[in-house]
Amino acid sequence: MAVKQNNTEANEPDATSGGGGSQASNGGSTVVGSSKSIKISNDEGGGAKLDTPTNQQQQQHQQDNQLAIRGEVGNAMSLIQKEIKSLLNIMQGINPEDRHSTLLRYQLVIHGLANMQLTTTNTKDLILFKEEIVQVGNMLMLPNKKEYLMFYLSIVYQLISQSDNDTKPPSVAVAIVFKLFSDELIDEAVQSLLDQNVQDETIRKTIGLLCTWLRVCNFCSNLNSWIMALLRGLRRQEKYQLLDEIALDNIDMLFNHMIFPALRHKVAPIVFHMLATINQAPQIFHKLLPRIPRVIETIKKQANNMDESSIESRRSIQKLVDLFNALMMRFYDNDDLYAPLKEVLQMYEPSRDCVALARAMLENALPRNARVGLVNLGNTCYMNSVLQALAMTSDFVRQILLIESNSLLLVKMQQQIALMHHSMRYELTPSRVLKATRPPGFTPGLQQDSSEFLGYLLDLLHEHEIGAHNNAQQMLDTEGAQSKALKEGGKEIVDEIVAAGVIPYNSKDYELCRSAVVVVPHAATPTNAPLAMPKKPPSTIDKTFAGKLSTTYKCLSCDWESHNEDSFRELQLSFPDNDCKDDCSAIGGASNYSVQDLIDFYCSPEKLDGDNQYFCPSCQKLCDAERRIAITQAPRNLILTLKQFKYDQKYHFRTKLMHKVFHDESVIVKVCAMDSLQETCMAHYDLYAGVVHAGYSMDSGHYFTFAADQSKNWFKFNDSLVTDSKPQEMHSLTSPNTPYILFYQMCGRSTDSDTSANGLMHPMVPLPQIPPLKLDELPRKLRDYVNQDNREYTEELKSQHFKQQAKRNNSNNNSTVSDNGTMTRNGYDGDDEDDQTPPPTGGCGGNDLSMNFNRFVY
Repeated sequence: MAVKQNNTEANEPDATSGGGGSQASNGGSTVVGSSKSIKISNDEGGGAKLDTPTNQQQQQHQQDNQLAIRGEVGNAMSLIQKEIKSLLNIMQGINPEDRHSTLLRYQLVIHGLANMQLTTTNTKDLILFKEEIVQVGNMLMLPNKKEYLMFYLSIVYQLISQSDNDTKPPSVAVAIVFKLFSDELIDEAVQSLLDQNVQDETIRKTIGLLCTWLRVCNFCSNLNSWIMALLRGLRRQEKYQLLDEIALDNIDMLFNHMIFPALRHKVAPIVFHMLATINQAPQIFHKLLPRIPRVIETIKKQANNMDESSIESRRSIQKLVDLFNALMMRFYDNDDLYAPLKEVLQMYEPSRDCVALARAMLENALPRNARVGLVNLGNTCYMNSVLQALAMTSDFVRQILLIESNSLLLVKMQQQIALMHHSMRYELTPSRVLKATRPPGFTPGLQQDSSEFLGYLLDLLHEHEIGAHNNAQQMLDTEGAQSKALKEGGKEIVDEIVAAGVIPYNSKDYELCRSAVVVVPHAATPTNAPLAMPKKPPSTIDKTFAGKLSTTYKCLSCDWESHNEDSFRELQLSFPDNDCKDDCSAIGGASNYSVQDLIDFYCSPEKLDGDNQYFCPSCQKLCDAERRIAITQAPRNLILTLKQFKYDQKYHFRTKLMHKVFHDESVIVKVCAMDSLQETCMAHYDLYAGVVHAGYSMDSGHYFTFAADQSKNWFKFNDSLVTDSKPQEMHSLTSPNTPYILFYQMCGRSTDSDTSANGLMHPMVPLPQIPPLKLDELPRKLRDYVNQDNREYTEELKSQHFKQQAKRNNSNNNSTVSDNGTMTRNGYDGDDEDDQTPPPTGGCGGNDLSMNFNRFVY
C-alpha cells in the first residue's frame, strides 16, 4: 500500500487508477491533492467552465464538492464491491474437471478486473479495496498450477498490448496476477515471453505501465521484481536501444519516487540499473539534472532523523553520489552541463566503488557481438561490407572458429571474426585481413567490387582449409607413404575435391582435373582394385555455402539433350531483357522486380537462337536450343548477387541498372532430382543480410550492409558506424542505393506428398538454429587472444582518459601531442599500406581507371 508522506513538495494523489489515468465519474473529473478541490464539468460544447467565486461562494462550493465526492466515491466503492462479489461467485462455480470451462471463467474474471477503475483516495476505501482484490487473488491461486498462471499472464499481456491512445490501459486491479508468481517463476515467465519475439513497442508499454503501478498498487509487492526481470531479459537479447527508450520514458517518474521511504526500496534498484546500463543515450542522465539537488536534499533530511530509515537513506545517498560521479566520467563530453551537479556533490566523498562503476558502465555500453564496426582503410568498404555479412552467418562463424589449422590466413580470419563477436572495442582495424585476402589487381585506395572480393575470399578460405587438412594428414603418414603421396599429389587433391562434392574453383585445381581425372560412366569397380583413399570432409565453405545445379541443353531440331551438374557458391541473377519480360512470372512493372521473380526467371527455360545458337553434337551444327537450370542440392546459406552493373559494348560505357528490387524476406527454391529433374522438395530461406551499393558506377560509390542476428535484431553496418535498424529501412532504399548481394539462410524444407492426388507439398519442416559460440566456448588460443585484446583496450581507455583530462586542465596549451605519446587507432600500428595512405578524394569513391571487365554483364 502506498504511504502518504508529510512532504509538501510532492502533492501527487494516491489514487489507485488504471495506468495513472484521470479520475472520472459521470462526465466530470475531480482534481484531488491540491489545497483546493475544484470540480471541472464539461458542457455540451466541450469547453471547461472554471468560475472565480467569492470567499463565501468558494466555501459553500467546497462543502458541496466534498459531499458530492463522498457520494460519488461511495457509489463507486459500492459498485466495485458488487463487481468483486460477482467475480468471486463466478470462480466458486468452477468445475476443475472441465478445463475448457475453467479457463473461460478465469479469463472472464481477469477481464472484469481490468475494467475496474478506482478513483478514491480515502484510506479506508483503499484498505477495503486491497482486501477485496486479495480475495480474488486467492481464488485465482487455487488451481496451484504453473500452466494456469501462464494463462493468466497471457491474458493480462494481451490486454496491455491492445490498449492505445484511444483505449484506457487495464486497471491496476489486474496487478494481482503478477503477485501470484514466485521469484523463480518470474524469471521463467519473462524468458518465455521474450522468446516469442514480441514487439518492442508492446514491451515498452508493458514496462511503463508496471512502473506507473509501482506507486499506486498497495497489494502487489513484487512489481519491482517483474520490472527488473524484464530489463535484464531485454539486455540478454541485446535490445540496447529499446532499453534506452524505456529508461527515457520512466526514469523521471521513478527518480521522483525515491523521496518516499516507503517506495525507495522498490524504485531505487530500478533507477540504479537504468542509469548504470545506459547504452548511447546521455539524455537519460541529463533528464534528471534539474531534479537531483531536491531529491538528494530530501533524502539527506531523512538520513538525519533518528529512526530505522536513516541508515537506508545514508546508503542511498552514497550510491547516488557514486553513480552520478561515474556518469559524469562516462559522459565527459557534456562537462559544461554538470557544474550545478558538481556543486551539490562537492560535500560528499565518492567511495572506492566509483571508478569500478565507471569502468563497468563503459564496458556495458560498448557494442558487443555483431555491433562492432570496421574501420575504412581507404575505399575498403567493399571488404568491410562482406566481412560484416559473413560475421552474421551463424553456422559459418561457428565452424570457421572451431577449425584447428596452422594456416596463417585462417588464423587471421578466426581472430578477426572472434573479435567482431566478442571484442569490447567500438571498432576494429582489419588491416591484417586486408593484406592477406586482397585479390590480385585490387589497387590499394581504389573502390572495388564487393561480389568479386567475396568470391575470391571464399575460394581462398576453401583452398587453405583443404591444404591445411592435407598437410596434417601427411604428417601422420610414414616416410614411404609421404614419398608416394608426393608423386600422386595431383590425384589426391582432385579426389579430395570430388569427395567434397564440389567442382574446382581455381585454375590450379582445374588443370589437375584435366590431367589426372578420367571420367568413365557406369564403370564397374574391379574386385582386385586397391582400396580407395578415405574421403575427407568438405571444407567449411562448402558445408555452409555450396549447392549443386544441373544445366540441361535440348536441341530443338533433334531433341538431343545434354546434362551437366556443377557446384555453386552463389547465384548471379540477371534481370530480364525487354523481350523476355513476359517469361519472368509475377513481375509488377517494367523495372520493378522481387527476388523471388529473379530466382524463378533464373530457373526458367531460356531459348538459344539467333546469334546465341547452340552447337548440337548430334546435328554437328549450330541449332536453336533450349537451356534450363535446375537446383539439385540446395545450400545451407544461399548467396544471391543481383547483376546491377552492365557494360554496353556498343557505346563502350559502363552503367548501373537502376531496377527497383523488392528483396523478399523469405524465398523458396525448388529442388529437383538429378536424373529426372522432377521437383522433389522446396527449400525455404529467410533473409539475414544484404550488401547495398550506393552510387552510379561500379568504380565509385559506397558499400554498406544490413544484417540480423538470430533474435531478428537488425543492424546497419556502415564501416565503423553500426546502428540499430529494421527490415523496413532496407525495403525503403531509393536510387542510387540498390541491393547487390543478398544472404539467405535455409529455415526449412517441404517435400512432395506421396498420398496427395493434387501434388500438394507437405508442410514445411523447420530446421534448428545453430547457436552462436560464447566466448568461453572458443578454442583456448582464440579465447586468450580476445581476452588479451580486451585487456589492452581497457588500458588504452585509461591512458586516453588521462590524456584528455590533462588536455582539459591545460587548455591554454595548443601544442599537439608528440608521436611517441599518441595512441594508434585501436592499438594497431597498421601493417598495410592502406592504413598509412589517406583515402583518395571522394571517400569511398574512386575513379574509372583500372577497369575489370569480368565484373560486368555482356
